[in-house]
Amino acid sequence: MSRLQELAGQGQAVWYDYIRRSFLRAGELEALVDQGVRGVTSNPSIFEKAIAGSSDYDVDLERLARRGLSVEEIYEDLAIDDIRSAARVLRRVYDDTDGLDGYVSLEVSPALAHDTRGTVAEARRLFGTLALPNAMIKVPATPEGIPAVATLIGEGVNVNVTLIFSVAQYEAVAEAYLTGLERLASTGARLGRVASVASFFVSRLDTALDPVLEARGRADLCGSAAVDNARLAYARFTELFRGPRWEALAARGARVQRPLWASTGTKNPAYPDTLYVDQLIGPHTVNTVPPATLQAFLEHGRVERTVDRDTPASLARLEELRGLGIDLEVVTERLLAEGVAAFARSFETLLGSIEDKRARLGSPRQAAAFRLGPYRAAVDRAWEDLRRERVMQRIWEHDHTVWKPDPAEISNRLGWLRVAQELRGATGPLQDFARTVAAEGTTHALLLGMGGSSLAPEVFRKTFGVAPGGVDLAVLDTTDPEAVLARAEALDPAKTLFLVSTKSGGTVETLSLFRFFYERTAAALGRERAGARFAAVTDPGSSLADLAREHGFRNVFLSDPDIGGRYSALSPFGLLPAALVGVDVELLLERALTAAANADGCNCPVEGDNHAARLGAALGELALAGRDKATFFVSPAVEGFGDWVEQLLAESTGKEGRGLLPVVGEPPGPPEFYGDDRIFLHLRLDGDSALDGAVADLERAGHPVIRLALRDPYDLGGQFFLWEMATAVAGWRLAIHPFDQPDVEAAKVLARELLAAYRADGRLPEAEPAFTAEGIRVYGDARGPSPGDALASFLRGGEGGAYVALQAYLPPSPAVDRALGGLRAAVGGRTGLATTVGYGPRYLHSTGQLHKGDAGRGLFVQLTADPARDAPIPDPAGTPGSPVTFGVLEAAQALGDRRALLDRGRRVLRLHLGPDPASSLGRLARALG
Repeated sequence: MSRLQELAGQGQAVWYDYIRRSFLRAGELEALVDQGVRGVTSNPSIFEKAIAGSSDYDVDLERLARRGLSVEEIYEDLAIDDIRSAARVLRRVYDDTDGLDGYVSLEVSPALAHDTRGTVAEARRLFGTLALPNAMIKVPATPEGIPAVATLIGEGVNVNVTLIFSVAQYEAVAEAYLTGLERLASTGARLGRVASVASFFVSRLDTALDPVLEARGRADLCGSAAVDNARLAYARFTELFRGPRWEALAARGARVQRPLWASTGTKNPAYPDTLYVDQLIGPHTVNTVPPATLQAFLEHGRVERTVDRDTPASLARLEELRGLGIDLEVVTERLLAEGVAAFARSFETLLGSIEDKRARLGSPRQAAAFRLGPYRAAVDRAWEDLRRERVMQRIWEHDHTVWKPDPAEISNRLGWLRVAQELRGATGPLQDFARTVAAEGTTHALLLGMGGSSLAPEVFRKTFGVAPGGVDLAVLDTTDPEAVLARAEALDPAKTLFLVSTKSGGTVETLSLFRFFYERTAAALGRERAGARFAAVTDPGSSLADLAREHGFRNVFLSDPDIGGRYSALSPFGLLPAALVGVDVELLLERALTAAANADGCNCPVEGDNHAARLGAALGELALAGRDKATFFVSPAVEGFGDWVEQLLAESTGKEGRGLLPVVGEPPGPPEFYGDDRIFLHLRLDGDSALDGAVADLERAGHPVIRLALRDPYDLGGQFFLWEMATAVAGWRLAIHPFDQPDVEAAKVLARELLAAYRADGRLPEAEPAFTAEGIRVYGDARGPSPGDALASFLRGGEGGAYVALQAYLPPSPAVDRALGGLRAAVGGRTGLATTVGYGPRYLHSTGQLHKGDAGRGLFVQLTADPARDAPIPDPAGTPGSPVTFGVLEAAQALGDRRALLDRGRRVLRLHLGPDPASSLGRLARALG
């Protein structure tokens, strides 16, 4: 017996809050019905993502457009077809339960939310058009919608009354239902053939109240109001549906209007993901759950009667809110207004998406185009394998065996699949915080983080700039002392927000930066004011959360602990920095959800257009065929995205001797420049044709090319999700684990050992150079007479499929950037090999895993220099003394990574440059000329 069937034994039905054409055609609803799902709800947002995000509806949409139908008529035709299909599947549930369950809902236009007559007319028409006994029409519980409910029930129309937030609202809805039944009874009709549910929205109340409760020092009440409110509504239900009035209706066959718990996906990652199911189980109830919540409940939900557990305690807690000055009626009225507005926006977005899709169906533009040349047949087989093995469905089902038999670091690393859905409509605290700090006079924000905590924020700042009213964000993800000091000297602590961002709370670089900037802020403002200039993004229960409380941070934002760092762009790790600079984070999430709809398991990569599945399988298959250098050409306006995807691919796929090397920022060359180890990815923003010719030349030369089209920068929201899913799929094809990073720890361990030696001896253990010339010390198996000769000799060791990684432990600056670019070009021109450039220690968190876990053909050129000036790292924050400096930490990290590479049999040449690194790099480039 499934958990859903156990719930039915408790008197609760689970309805599924999801619908789309391929989901129905693939038989997935039937499978869920077999597990115990007993109904379906829909809304414009669900339809919009399915229509905009896939080709499910393209044929019918084009046919309807040719008939000259309006956008509204096209939507209705498409939606009604899906509703009918779902109703056919659910008819057996309807018959087996004698009309209790088996319903599918379609809502009236949100534009009619405040129009009683319009709502009644629309509902009559839709119900008549559907002509199905197991169809329900959704009507909002607005003051104008509630009278419509009474009228419709009185006419025998099945009604799902939605957007109920308060007990008072619920009472009015129940009264309308009873009134409608009495009207129907007066006609002599059979009351048992009309059904209604009262959709009581749950989680949004906690989302609204939790920040208020925290601000008023009552965090102990967080996460309780939503369930308490629903339980009081249930108590009123048991009172309203008994007594003489109800008994007279029941004698005529009337059914109770069951409370339906809606908005039951958990928004706060600190709460259990099945909270709003587990705590509201009881007789005569329905819970409509989104896919993520259903999956979570099937895995670990608890089945026991809870909906009327200790109702007096619920009432007492809600009374405490009143004592805190929180008027629940005011809050729920605002939620109703916001809900109506959100539904209206969703409907407008839906119509806009249909209009856009209608226009695009007649154009040659493709969101994803695969030109694979001689590899096409092999990739086609990979796509077919995806379908045969149900890979996409299994990923969405959280089936760890897609990748490995052991669930470790897989089952608890799939939160990225649903984070956009969970956060959409729940980003208010992030946006409110951003507006508040800007209004207080904060002009700058400095994010202290590494890897997954820093790269997405950097993309947002580079791509979107700073909107009017936003805060100018910078990212500091280096331990180079010159870079740290330059950033510190440019900022006014009184006008700067320091955002400490780390998933684990223990990232050594991030904590070192926090200690440094906390001490400077405390020195400038006083310790009693310093903490208010800091905020944190971390996981629940991390050491950073404790540190933040200890130092009085103004806020701590928690992310889903089941999301790994490099998959966290659409979590608070990315969205809070985006909100600070003024990005429309809700629009970003909308684009991500469209991409997620496209990547759904029911969108077949063979007959459908599942771009993420196709991309991931193609990348994996091409890597197995030796095309493992994923070379990115990115439109300049979104070029920052390249650094983010570099980490995602390199850290996820460099395992067990296999991997994809992301090549980002390498200038395009003629087709003959490239070897047969490349695959080219062109991320093209509409209107940017600068690279079209070069990419077309590569296609004609037989190189595999994949083009991805972006309408505008907000499509990056979709690209984040697309690449996360594609990387997971590539991991399947490569038979590797895409969510761990086993080799990253090696360099960290060695760096810690070196720091321990420094603390003991006052110096870092250092090998003797092979030779010194031109002010450059050369380390490794290298011969002179010059550093340029040593480098040229080292590069001659590159075998077929090799690549060269330039690892720069140098102060980032425009001059060093240019010099590294020149050296990179010289290396590529001399060797014909793929080249990458990364600043240390940043690259340790992005490409370090690949360097140690791939096939071992990399040539690693480590570039170091003595810092012109150094900076102490207070340890711990708030105490005097500084045993280690940033210069020592950076040097230990460089030495530790070099040793880790050598331990794995990699070839490493270290060049310790003179006091002017840019000039030294220039001489090296000229020597290779």
